[in-house]
Amino acid sequence: MKFRLDYIALPVFLLTLAYNGWHWGSSAQLKDIGPIIAESAAGEAPLVQTYTFLGRTAIDLLGLQASALTAAEATFGPAREKLLETPELAMETLFEGNFSSDQAWLKHTHWLCPLFLVLFVIGWLLRPKQIQTIRTGAKR
Repeated sequence: MKFRLDYIALPVFLLTLAYNGWHWGSSAQLKDIGPIIAESAAGEAPLVQTYTFLGRTAIDLLGLQASALTAAEATFGPAREKLLETPELAMETLFEGNFSSDQAWLKHTHWLCPLFLVLFVIGWLLRPKQIQTIRTGAKR
């Protein structure tokens, strides 16, 4: 079996989308710093805004608000003091500091999702095509 880029890129894309969507979407559950993160993402980080929208929608559809609140507290809670001090620098604060292990992973997986989407499309376009031969002669 040959190496298939699309077979590898699609699961990585879906996993990073789920991871980023869950954590950024869960930030909407925080009453004090959730709006600060959302407002900063709207102005500075359209990819974070996309993750937040997708994650918040999935959390609301699945009814996982309590779990999302716990995840958001663990991810963004350690940065609360800095976010409340300088709300206009929320994205910069979250992407430059290390406040929790989940927040550090968010920084590292931020661009993996669109990168692996592009790799999936390239892999799918370059996938091996099935070759059909033309039959000649009489049917038997």
